[in-house]
Amino acid sequence: MERKIRQKFFATREIRFSVAIVILTALLVSAIFSLLVNFIGDKIGHGVLFFAIIAAGYIIIVLTLTILFSDRLIGPFQRLKTEIKLIRSGDYHRRLHIRGNDDIYLKSFIEEVNKILSENERVHKCREGLVRHIDSELLAILASIEEGKASAEELRENMLAFHKKARDILGEIRE
Repeated sequence: MERKIRQKFFATREIRFSVAIVILTALLVSAIFSLLVNFIGDKIGHGVLFFAIIAAGYIIIVLTLTILFSDRLIGPFQRLKTEIKLIRSGDYHRRLHIRGNDDIYLKSFIEEVNKILSENERVHKCREGLVRHIDSELLAILASIEEGKASAEELRENMLAFHKKARDILGEIRE
């Protein structure tokens, strides 16, 4: 029960912090704009012009905050998508990176994805090693068969050694 409560309320603290920053910024800007509106209202009165200024002000605030925070929260995804395509195309040593001003929750997510990429790179290297080993061992066994020099016992020993090495490499991949 305690673990579930901890997961529910504290596991996503980065995203909660990010949302809090967005809300606090919006409230602060709105409060400053309200003070400005009161000052303007005292100077020009409360007519149609006053209403137009308020409407235009709030539209500008909403658009500006939307652009700023969407760039911070959503902007990195196009870059990350490009980097993932490069990794999928065979650039396995590549890792995902984000800018310093990108969202803190995104940073923690990228750290976890990079751990997965490191593990994927290790498995890929082990798999490549296994393929190279299989090729060389099978070619050596095939050569000894074609030359007719190897006895059945030598072929058996070569096949058992090959099997053991392949199992060892497969064990490394699983770890």
